[in-house]
Amino acid sequence: MYRRAILSLLVLLIAVPTLKADRRKYAWTYQYSMVPKDAAELEFYQTTKLDESDSWEYRLEVEHGLTDDLDMAIYQIYSQPEGGDFKWDAVQVRTRYRLADPGTAFLDPLLYLEYRRKIDLKEQNKLEAKLILAKDFDKVNFSINPLYEFFWAPGEPKHELGADIGLSYAPSFSYSIGVESVIRYETRKGEESESAFYFGPSFSYASGPIFYTIGYLAGLTDDSNDGRVRFLMGVGL
Repeated sequence: MYRRAILSLLVLLIAVPTLKADRRKYAWTYQYSMVPKDAAELEFYQTTKLDESDSWEYRLEVEHGLTDDLDMAIYQIYSQPEGGDFKWDAVQVRTRYRLADPGTAFLDPLLYLEYRRKIDLKEQNKLEAKLILAKDFDKVNFSINPLYEFFWAPGEPKHELGADIGLSYAPSFSYSIGVESVIRYETRKGEESESAFYFGPSFSYASGPIFYTIGYLAGLTDDSNDGRVRFLMGVGL
């Protein structure tokens, strides 16, 4: 039922000719961009975690520009393990705040805050703070997102530090090709720490009112998944 509803919504959005969307050049890393004031956007994510037993996550996100310097988004998150049931997994809200106008700093900064609540109340809450730093150097974009994640209640709190890093080249507005890395270091009291590192290519294509982005990351440490694949589509509302 959920899959049919998601597909129907996407078909409806694609059929609307006047929609416009902001561009995402990376599948994991955020650039210096926001939804304009009074505008809205819908994004669809599909993430596959590749292991001996694969799993899938699907996200529907609606973003809205509250002011020229502040936007907000609400996510509905669904998941399905290999051989398991498709389920509503979590709800999430996030906001971004512009810390400086573009061009006033060497790397343009945004503050990103996110809260996630699992539908299964036995799972922990998550709060994430991220600093988005990015700059376009002609056709080359560099973006880095240092972050901190805090998991709590129920159970022992968990802390996670990391960074998402992207470097891309766009020969035209329609095409962008680049590489990304994702780094995570996780600690929990009474348990051994874990470190995950991923690296791989990303590709983005904009066609009319819609953009598409796909990325692949290979896991390079014992604590990493074997690989991750993410498809992202954005449509302006």
